[in-house]
Amino acid sequence: MKSLKNSLFIAALLTCSNFAIAHEIWLVKSAKGDAVKLYLGEPGEPESGDKIAGLKNTKVFVDSTESTLTLTQQQNFWSAELTEQGDVRAFTDDLWKPWKMEKVSEQDTDTFQAAKLFAKAGREEIQAKQELEFVPTKSNGDTFTLVYKNKPVVDHEVLVQTPKHQVKTITDKHGQLTVTSEEQGTYIISSDHPVAGKAVIAGNQVDSTYNIVTISFQVK
Repeated sequence: MKSLKNSLFIAALLTCSNFAIAHEIWLVKSAKGDAVKLYLGEPGEPESGDKIAGLKNTKVFVDSTESTLTLTQQQNFWSAELTEQGDVRAFTDDLWKPWKMEKVSEQDTDTFQAAKLFAKAGREEIQAKQELEFVPTKSNGDTFTLVYKNKPVVDHEVLVQTPKHQVKTITDKHGQLTVTSEEQGTYIISSDHPVAGKAVIAGNQVDSTYNIVTISFQVK
């Protein structure tokens, strides 16, 4: 019975998060590597104006969250100057207020979920610096491991946005996927990873966390 209830809870957790699945954050570095843009929206389709104002507290960094970049809002993205070399990362957990999840049965009490959004631009570094991250198996390689708290996320759905197409794929038993990067332009790989369990997110006590992650890189 306990196993069944846990399965139903996870099913509800997935169902109630549909509104968040369509939105993510992603980063794109400039061709010279001296600036980065932070976007919000569906894969490759950024929102603009007031719809991206909530990104103001996003932590964008190269080395660690101890040294974050200053963001400036533009029409459909936020921008920051880069003074360091390396992959750029972003994190926010206050973009959306916690939402009430669907009850599995009439006897269940109200439960709430909140989102954490992660992003990375670049594929040079082969070590994760965030909770949820796509990590290349070799520097600038085309094979990535999706890791959560340094453990691979196996048999998990991933969306690959190429310069011309969208492709759905699944990580293998090692949590890995390989991208065919024959087209020139920007690639965005994204996935989500809901996790059951009480947590405090942006000062709010919630019953589960909906994690969303992207990595972007450019092929010239």
